[in-house]
Order: sequence, then C-alpha cells, then structure tokens
Amino acid sequence: MSNIFRTTPATPPRVVPERIREAREARGYTVESFAEMLGVTRQAVGQYETGQIAPSAEALSKIIAATGQPPSFFTTNRPRDVGSFGSPFWRGLKRMNKPDRLRIARRLEWAWDIISYIEGFIELPKVNLPVFDWDWETGDEHALERIAGAVRDHWQLGRGPVFHLSKVLEANGVIIIKEPVDCEDMDAVSRWQGGRPFILCSADRDELPRFNFDLAHELGHILLHNGVDVTSENINKIERQANYFAGAFLLPREVFSREVVSTSVHYFLKLKERWRVSVAAMIYRCKELGILSPTQVSYLYRQLSAKGMRKREPLDTAFKTEAPSILVAALDMLIKHGVRTKAEIVDALNLNAQDIEMLCGTEKGFFGETVVQLRLKPNIYA
Repeated sequence: MSNIFRTTPATPPRVVPERIREAREARGYTVESFAEMLGVTRQAVGQYETGQIAPSAEALSKIIAATGQPPSFFTTNRPRDVGSFGSPFWRGLKRMNKPDRLRIARRLEWAWDIISYIEGFIELPKVNLPVFDWDWETGDEHALERIAGAVRDHWQLGRGPVFHLSKVLEANGVIIIKEPVDCEDMDAVSRWQGGRPFILCSADRDELPRFNFDLAHELGHILLHNGVDVTSENINKIERQANYFAGAFLLPREVFSREVVSTSVHYFLKLKERWRVSVAAMIYRCKELGILSPTQVSYLYRQLSAKGMRKREPLDTAFKTEAPSILVAALDMLIKHGVRTKAEIVDALNLNAQDIEMLCGTEKGFFGETVVQLRLKPNIYA
C-alpha cells in the first residue's frame, strides 16, 4: 500500500543577494562595519551581495540578527519597477553621509512596498497635482509665484493660512512618512516612486511651523523637479527654487504682504500665531517681496540673534503637529473588516514588524499586541 503522505522534498528557497545589500543599507551599515559584525572580510560581504557566493548558515544567521529582518526577507524578491523611481531630493546632499542617504532611501522603498500591498485591497486617494510648463534651468521667481498660486487654486485653498498641510497633501495622493531619522542634516526628503509622490519627514523635532515648511518645500520639489537628477552642481539652484515656492505657497503675496505693518519681533510672533510659519521664514519672505528694506531685514535678524531665536523660536511647540494618517487608516480598515489579520500583513510584507509600524505611523507594538477578550459569566448578578 502506498503512503499517501509521501511527498517530494521541496527545494529550499535561495537567498536573494540584492536583499542582503538592501537590509544592510537600511540599517546604515557600511560594507566594512557589516563585515566586522559578521566576522568575515569586506570582500565576502561584497560577494554575498552580488551573488558570487552564498552566505553560510552561520553567516546568514548573523545577517538576520544584525539587520533585524525575518528570514523570508532574504528569500523574497521585490517586484519594483526601478525605472519609475525618481532621484531623492536631498536637501543636505553635500553634508549628509552616504550611509545616511542609503538608509533613508531604503526606508522610502519600503514605504512603497507597503503602499503597493495596501493598494491591492484599498483605493487610496488618487494623485491630484497640477502640471506646469516649467523649466528649472530658466524659470524665475515670477513663475514660482504663479505656480504657488495655481496650486492653491487647484486645491481651492484660497490665500489665507493653511493649518493642516499634511492633510491637504494626503487627500491629494501624496504619501507622508514621519519617523525619527537620527540625522541632523536631514529634515525631509521626497521622491516619486511608482507614479506617486512620497515625502519622508524627520520626527526628531516635532514643531508645526518647521513641519509645514518642510512639507511645502518638498511639494516644490515634487512639482518642479520631477525627472531632475540631483547632483552637487545643481542642488543649490533647485533648493533655492523649492524654498521660494514654499514661501510663496505658505505666505501668498496677495494677503501676507498686507499684514506686515510692523518690524517688531513681537508683531511677527503674532503673525506666526496666525500663519503657522516661523518668524525667520516670514522675514525672508518679506525680503523676497521687497516688503521690508535691507536695513529692516538686517535689524530683524539681529533681534532674532539677540533674543536667542535663530535656532529655536517662541511658539515652535505651541501648535499641535498632526501625524500622517493614510497608512494607519488603511491598516485599520484591512484588519477591522477582516480582509487581513495583523499576522498576515506582516507575513506578506516580509519586513520586521517594528519597521512597518514606524513607516505606517502606528503606535508601538501595533503588530505585536495580543488582546485577550474577557466576558462576564451570565447571571453573575442573579
């Protein structure tokens, strides 16, 4: 009698070499530091990552421990269309260390992986960005003023303060990630990925005026510099353009210029309370628009220095900073409607659960919680 349970031994999965490099870079390890952690040579790490040799079982165990990723991460390839991934817009390109750039770029890729998975079940807000006839090499400040106004018109924002810019961007298809980045030279970075714009913001300083300006700055890159290859030669120019756009978008000429009626720092703090933009950024906007003379601008900057306000300003933490909500809401929808369990989501993404939590903005332990439901016995009060 034949054994109906007899099966042909399955072929064990193979390690995908590129995933070793991805996991290493996502933790900010250089080849040298990674090799030291594994107890192998840097040449061996290079061979693991190119597929020239496969890591031994012992080496793979150390790789898993060092990167914190599940074994399935290393045996599952990601079907990413790299041709649809634009260059990240590094504001501090010249200052940022290469390992930091690689680490944060990998975080953005993982955010795309999560979005790609979620979109298999949920229809997320469509990308709703206006398109402009703009040439970054020849465009001027007058054009940037018109573009900033046109974006407001497209989203029906009027010309007053925008208090909830993160919500506006998410409603129009922009994916926002906010997490600690442990990098002093990066406030935010943006990138087009798979036809959708992503912005990753640092949560290391939780200040609404700064957060708003970072989002507006990255929106400028998304609108003005899609397809531009960022280099050390053009970074200064495109950064100036994104900064100018941010100022024009957050502080429209038509309304803001009519409200600057004093050159006292105290009055500018009142304007900050209304516009949710830093005093320093408002002073610079006044300089751009010619509202204040060079002497007045210089006087105000001296006042900021004298009051110790060049790095930290009053009211920086006076306004509630909103966390991005799209990914949290999407995960909740999948779970509450019984489409997928938490365990199934983690298994499908093949990522460390803590990485998913940070990228999605859930509370810590979201995927590790086990809630035990208790019920009172019937007739306990009888």
